[in-house]
Amino acid sequence: SVIHSLLNPYKPFLFDYQRDISAKRLQTTKDCIAPTQIDFRPDGHYNDCVKLDNGVYAQVLVMKKFGSELSDRALADMADLPIPMAITWYVQPMDKSKAINYVRTRSAWIDKEIIEEQRSAVNKGYDFSILPQELKYSKEETEDVLDHLQNKNQRLYVFTGLVYTYAESKEALDTQVLRIISTARQNSIELDTYDYRQRQGLNSILPLGHNHVEISRMFTTAQVSILVPFATQELDDAGGNFYGQNKHSRNLVVCNRKKLTSPMGFVCGKTGSGKGMFTKTEMTGTIFSNPTDEIYVIDRAGEYTAIAERYGGSTYHFGVGTGTHLNPFDTVSVEHMTRNEQIAFKVDAMLAQAGASAAEAGSNFSEVDQSLVQRCTELAFQKAAERGDNLPPTLQDFYDAANEQPEEQAQVIALRYERFVKGSMNFFNHQSNVDFNTRIVDFNLKDLPDSMLVFALINVCEAVRNRMYFNAKRNVRTWLYVEEMQSMFAYPTVLNYFSRFSNEGRKFGLLLTGISQNATAMLANEAARNIVLNADFLMLLKQSPLDRMKWAELLNLSEQEEECIDESAEPGDGLLIAGNARVPIRGKFPSGNVLYDLFSTNPNETKKTGLGDKKDAKPVI
Repeated sequence: SVIHSLLNPYKPFLFDYQRDISAKRLQTTKDCIAPTQIDFRPDGHYNDCVKLDNGVYAQVLVMKKFGSELSDRALADMADLPIPMAITWYVQPMDKSKAINYVRTRSAWIDKEIIEEQRSAVNKGYDFSILPQELKYSKEETEDVLDHLQNKNQRLYVFTGLVYTYAESKEALDTQVLRIISTARQNSIELDTYDYRQRQGLNSILPLGHNHVEISRMFTTAQVSILVPFATQELDDAGGNFYGQNKHSRNLVVCNRKKLTSPMGFVCGKTGSGKGMFTKTEMTGTIFSNPTDEIYVIDRAGEYTAIAERYGGSTYHFGVGTGTHLNPFDTVSVEHMTRNEQIAFKVDAMLAQAGASAAEAGSNFSEVDQSLVQRCTELAFQKAAERGDNLPPTLQDFYDAANEQPEEQAQVIALRYERFVKGSMNFFNHQSNVDFNTRIVDFNLKDLPDSMLVFALINVCEAVRNRMYFNAKRNVRTWLYVEEMQSMFAYPTVLNYFSRFSNEGRKFGLLLTGISQNATAMLANEAARNIVLNADFLMLLKQSPLDRMKWAELLNLSEQEEECIDESAEPGDGLLIAGNARVPIRGKFPSGNVLYDLFSTNPNETKKTGLGDKKDAKPVI
């Protein structure tokens, strides 16, 4: 297929070995690949190119000279040109003893030239110690090569470099050749046409391992290795989502989080660094490439509502007068977990909420408090069972149970929960009316006060956990995005709940993504750092100096990797860590299109389409 693409540009390769190669047809694979004719004197006068049978002009260039300083981007810069091109190397190692003898012989010839130059200088009355610069440089270079061969474990290679390109006209071909030569010259490589010998060049660029070109030069191991164009790590997983361009190679970065050992992830960066764009890009890719997966968003700022509405999802606003209710005691029946085990997990959730509430009030959450919360949670489930209506308990049952306890501390716990049970903030004290039958659900917490954030986060996580069990039985993956993830790591009880929640979620196909703009607050706790280290997916965007230091220490980032997330990083640019791969990302999203208007939350930009604000907006197919 590769040989056919070089000899028959723009032609499809419709080849089947069983069909085309048989005793009846008397054909070989060469017959199916080779063009019907190649004109090595196109138009009767060109000697620097060939004309293939489909009217395409092609040319082979040869690398003739190299500068003393080569860049590791030399061939990569040529390969990155938007030009059809094939770069072929021939690197033939020399026997080490022969290489050393060869270099010594060259050194002896240079010494002879130096002696003759000095004799001539003496005869003419010049200072014999002053040598021509070129001769002096050749002597130093030869001695340096000999030192590398003898003392630095390098070898000597015979190197031949060829570049092949083609175009539909001679004029277009000449333009392409000039661009290639110019790019090579910027990297200290001199390319030249291979006049009258295009046949030898064409046979040599084919990936057959036969070099018919006589132009070559000697390279050491270091010089050969620096010309390797694959100097960056690439990420290209089958069935994955698009995450931007590799900042070095310009190749697309495609990652399949489902293949990671621990698909849990974090997206971290300063305000305006591109967290929303990155997350929405991943969401959109998931929506179209995984038609059965379900996506849930804990949306603190209300910026993902447009995505849900645009693609036929549902948005649930939590706030005064919205009419949205979510019961934190909802449970589901699953085969792997008994009712007592379900209640035990609910106890963890209630402990997390109560612990966070106590910490916000400046109080300690003692073991006595924990015992009381557990007792009241179990009593709430007992009250619901006694009613016999097959409905789960509500916060009212928990509140009543706390008030009925003789301990004084139980009254304090009940008082802390009173604001969630009575008054305007009682939307978590009802049976749930949230419908999970749409693929995309946005839990909009924009109108919630900060004092209710952790309480709401845990309630939503509990609702998604129930749905996760149901999806796992149907072999459906569940994606959960949590904004302001640092809030989940602020209190020990919440951290304990979240650790258990994430570990269990991994077993049931949950792909959890935390979004945070404050890494220092998130990584302040050792247990929180362990959770981050166990995540195989991290997208680090522009960081503040303090946050960057934290990440560099935690992940042992190199100087080059730190540069990807420093203050100079453009919005959308950063460092993607997926498993063992660390890829610098260029994530600038092109403006002036439907998706950009849908994704952008920049207050300085005026959206022209109004997508997501229209109730009758239809999904994009």
